[in-house]
Amino acid sequence: MDFKRASNSTDKLEEFIAGADTQKEAPAKKSKAAIGTKFSKELAVKIRKKYPTYTLAKFIELALTTPIPHIKDDVLITIYDQAKWFNTSMSEFVRFKMGLIEAPQPNDPKDMQHIKNYIVFVSDAKKEKIRQIAENLEVSILTYSDVKILATYELKDIFTFDELMQFKAEANNYDLDTDEYIAMRIRG
Repeated sequence: MDFKRASNSTDKLEEFIAGADTQKEAPAKKSKAAIGTKFSKELAVKIRKKYPTYTLAKFIELALTTPIPHIKDDVLITIYDQAKWFNTSMSEFVRFKMGLIEAPQPNDPKDMQHIKNYIVFVSDAKKEKIRQIAENLEVSILTYSDVKILATYELKDIFTFDELMQFKAEANNYDLDTDEYIAMRIRG
């Protein structure tokens, strides 16, 4: 085997150093904004059990930025307030107002004992979207996040297909969209 003889000359080394780019490109920073929310530890455990594929932070982010099917954001505050007034869950209150159950069952007061603050980091665009929705509802971001997280957990899959078809037929009698009909029934 023939080996190449190496030399200790620095001529090529100086050329290499001169040609090398010494500045590393800084990675593009994604600006993150903090959103504060609060809900019970019991609800956090229930969320983790119902949605095991999501982290709690990811669930909160998705809950705040995506709409609940068939429930408009305008009626969420009404549902939340009325459910608190009747001391029942939001899902039972909605089912009662839609005529699907007789009378809602009262809540156990121990369910909301251990309230904990959570901070989630989202992009600036998502925070602005959340702020706009809260501003349109005339509530603070903290109140909106509290209501929306609870509503997403309780109301996401509240109606069966048959119930939705029944509501759609009833909505057609009033020349309303199904979501508008559900909002009308809940409000009054």
